[in-house]
Amino acid sequence: MSADRVMGPEVWGRKVARLPGRGVLLVSTDLHGNWKDYQTLKELYAAEEADGNDPILAFCGDLVHGPNPEMNQPGCWPIYLGTPYKDRSAPLILDFERWTREARVFSLMGNHEHAHVGGPVVPKFHPDEAAVLDEALGPRARDIHRLFRSYPLLAVSPNGVVLTHAAPRATEPDIRSFEGLRYEGYERFSTWSISDQGTLGALLWARMATERHARALLSVLGFKEGGFVAFGHDVIREGYERFSESQICVSTSFGLRDRDKRYLRLDLARRYASAAELREGVEILRLYPDPD
Repeated sequence: MSADRVMGPEVWGRKVARLPGRGVLLVSTDLHGNWKDYQTLKELYAAEEADGNDPILAFCGDLVHGPNPEMNQPGCWPIYLGTPYKDRSAPLILDFERWTREARVFSLMGNHEHAHVGGPVVPKFHPDEAAVLDEALGPRARDIHRLFRSYPLLAVSPNGVVLTHAAPRATEPDIRSFEGLRYEGYERFSTWSISDQGTLGALLWARMATERHARALLSVLGFKEGGFVAFGHDVIREGYERFSESQICVSTSFGLRDRDKRYLRLDLARRYASAAELREGVEILRLYPDPD
């Protein structure tokens, strides 16, 4: 599975992805089938590549599972979901699977991908989100399940940046223990209880973590001092929020108006002491600087 993907075995097929110490890391969260935002991020990656910046585009999970088509009927779009869009999860994930063989791009496991490969049923827009997407994928569903199983749970860079899907509320005692985690076997848990089911449940579902929690994870990953965790999962209306010195939640797509969507642009060769060092307009960027 990893041999034919550009990022190779340092990322694919393991629970802790290892990122290089040079280049530009673009961090995005929670697209939920938004094709327009996906294409915009691909364009940002292409621009960085054209400039010779050795980019990596990291999605922090939940690329799939978007709004029910009924929400796109006139007058039915909920204001809390931000700028209206149609769910294009099937073509998006199929394009992403192909693109991983051409570009330095990857995704972490999100709670919505987990629903396909061992997680609980997620009833966000349909009674069973995974079943709806699997039906849309048809014979390609099995290929996409293999892709999901190869997703890392988290990613770490030598510069102190750690990426997770949800808040860093739990950790394993060491990296070897992380690699021993399995995605299977969580089907029996409810969506309201799974965040309390060990490290995997927390890193896929938790919405809040303390500074102590974040520092515990960073320490296990080799950062006794400094560094920070970036994640999504929750919807931050302003586009991002620093929950503590060691954690920042970013909202790139889902639930936001285009004008508020943010992503991170990080220098992999620069050591980050904390999330407080991230600057609006430098490391924290608008997905649409001039939205319509």
